[in-house]
Amino acid sequence: MIARTALGKILVFAIFFVGIGTGAVLDNMYRTRVAASDTNTNKGDRPNPQDRGRRDEDQWAKYLGLDQAQQDQIHKILENTRAEYSQLRDQVDPKFRAIEEGSREKIRAVLNEEQRKKLDEFRRTHPPRGDRGRPPRSPDKDREKDRDKDKQDKQ
Repeated sequence: MIARTALGKILVFAIFFVGIGTGAVLDNMYRTRVAASDTNTNKGDRPNPQDRGRRDEDQWAKYLGLDQAQQDQIHKILENTRAEYSQLRDQVDPKFRAIEEGSREKIRAVLNEEQRKKLDEFRRTHPPRGDRGRPPRSPDKDREKDRDKDKQDKQ
């Protein structure tokens, strides 16, 4: 009987110490990998895109074993590519916004006055998030457009 209780106590303590060891290992991994990568964050949320880009370029150069001349050439290529992406985004974004606005107009046409007010309230409390790398639009501008549409609908 005494042997059984002693064996039970040993098993409980063994599981307890395995838990402590696992916790220590996971804590160390978190601190060295996850928390260390958060040092370049912008206000604690996301890494600054420029810092992240430089870090990725440096890791890439180190992995490939690039010399300084190659790094400079690749950096220039990437800068030109970013500029091309920016020009394309400037061309395409107005088309996306026009489609969004058309959709918004069609939805508003389906709603009654009370539903439009609820939609306006929802849009005030849930501002749009940016997507495709562009900054979020100002909800105030959208609200002004919605108010203008309401005035037109009432006339």
